Amino acid sequence: MQIIVINGPLSEQEQDVYIRHVTRRCPASAIDKLYIEVHEDHVDLHYTLHRCRELRKMGGYCISEPSSWNKAKQAELRDMTPNSIEEDAP
Repeated sequence: MQIIVINGPLSEQEQDVYIRHVTRRCPASAIDKLYIEVHEDHVDLHYTLHRCRELRKMGGYCISEPSSWNKAKQAELRDMTPNSIEEDAP
């Protein structure tokens, strides 16, 4: 998790308090960046989550997300017949 403090310094103890507050809502492993914006009388917390990418395996090779494929590869995925082993998996 990357911690970005905006508009002023914060001690490590203060940062730890805010980190614990945010990680009560979602696990620390899911947080990509935590923005701590310091104001005179309050602190704003914003965070971004890791984006889980959908990776596909086609032709025996692991390739990137389907949204980044060209039209022919997307059509191949649409027209693909599922493997019977994959259908029986829980």
